[in-house]
Amino acid sequence: MHALFFASLLAVGAVPVEVKLLSGPPVRGELVECSPDAVVIQAGGNPQRFEAGQLRELSVTTPAPPVAGMATVWVELIDGSVVGGDKYVAAAGLATINTLSGRSVSIRTAAIQAVRFRDYASAPSLAERWRQLAAAKTPGDALVVRRGDGLDQVLGAIRDVSDEVVQFEADGEVIQAKRVKLEGMLYYHPATGELPRRSALVTDVFGNQWSVKSLRTAEERFDLVSVAGVAAALPLQELSRIDYSSGNSQWLDALEPESLQWRPFIESEVAGNSLRRWFEPRGPAAAPGQPLLLAGQAYERGLRICSRTEIVYRLAGDFRQFQALAGIDEQARPAGNVRLVISGDERELFSQTIRGADEPLELAVDITGVKRLRILVDFGEQIDIADWLDLCDARITK
Repeated sequence: MHALFFASLLAVGAVPVEVKLLSGPPVRGELVECSPDAVVIQAGGNPQRFEAGQLRELSVTTPAPPVAGMATVWVELIDGSVVGGDKYVAAAGLATINTLSGRSVSIRTAAIQAVRFRDYASAPSLAERWRQLAAAKTPGDALVVRRGDGLDQVLGAIRDVSDEVVQFEADGEVIQAKRVKLEGMLYYHPATGELPRRSALVTDVFGNQWSVKSLRTAEERFDLVSVAGVAAALPLQELSRIDYSSGNSQWLDALEPESLQWRPFIESEVAGNSLRRWFEPRGPAAAPGQPLLLAGQAYERGLRICSRTEIVYRLAGDFRQFQALAGIDEQARPAGNVRLVISGDERELFSQTIRGADEPLELAVDITGVKRLRILVDFGEQIDIADWLDLCDARITK
């Protein structure tokens, strides 16, 4: 079971929160207590306790607005954490970041994957190129520079970093690279063992994200330690949300299928790869800004699957349930008719016809011990007309 590393949190100043569970409706109230085993909120005049293994997310319903300011530097850690600020300097292997909250965070450069000096929010092609460079394995540190309409890198070794220059050694010569001419920096890391498992993903009101292995409260703040071993303090009023799902569950749209097969009702040589790509399963995570629509509600996680599609996942871990809200997509209703079959290790676990006129169906399928999960969306009674099945908030849980 999931163990979130909260210490006790009592009388936290009436912080309004919403708790989303792995199953059941969300609950709103005021945060009363958090411990390694549970979260307690005051709801409807009574304290309600939720075991850590039940939790999917805790979010502050009225988070404090961030103070005015704009990030000019973004630090990406080797554990996936991303911290923005308005100042970054480094000396003797220790970096200091001034966050937008006005506090400083010290981070060993050995825990830093990349430091970006540009905002690519309005430049998706540059953002994608940055992701490629940051994820690539290189034999040394690198400075990222702009070349024409793209980004390129220069290999070498990063030394000290000031507000104005980056000391950079290349070909036996140390140069003073002006930061205003750089897009960012990439730190080299030799291959190491696996990092500890993430317990939660913490997001603050500034948009910073911490991939944490431990989190505890002290007075009016959270003391957190990231998976990469970086310690930081987060004032309680700056909390936005805590995502527990990485410890308790995995989103289906985030899993890589072991196999994926789609077959049209009428086989044709003209189907080709382009048509297959059109009908392949997809969800909001793959198409930002295009939520799944089911019974008048939008969902930001899940998959839209066309008949006839078969997806097989290899499960690594002790998962106990497959959960989702299933129904024909709002844009296709009331048409649509499919047969949904869920199997585990070649054993049928669930089978039901789902029609466009039906109400959404809550799925909670027992997958205890299953190593291969198979989801088949088969043709129904109307050939393949409007056969778009949404599996909203689809996830496997422990």
